[in-house]
Amino acid sequence: MYYQHPYPHYPAYRQYPSVNISMFEQSVVQFQKAVAAASTLLKKFSDRQFAKQLMTAAQSGNQNEVNRLIKSIGITLPMTIQYTPSGLILTIHAQGENLQCCDLSMILKWGR
Repeated sequence: MYYQHPYPHYPAYRQYPSVNISMFEQSVVQFQKAVAAASTLLKKFSDRQFAKQLMTAAQSGNQNEVNRLIKSIGITLPMTIQYTPSGLILTIHAQGENLQCCDLSMILKWGR
């Protein structure tokens, strides 16, 4: 048998702080820089010779060569570079005024 409470529950009224969009605006600007960096990376990855060098280094487990190849593209934003036998995982860390505001991750597959 179902029982219904005779008085409906109304949540307590809460006062929310006023909205300050300055950090959000800064995050948007920094994220646009990360997107531009990602676009630059993808353009270079579309070069067949570069892609072959990158995959060869990754599949042989040569992390230093993978890092060197990706850094040779000229991206100045900090990145985390990981790879697996089936692909590449790149995270671009965008930074605002003394704090990390946002990350852009790309997972690119090259195998199963």
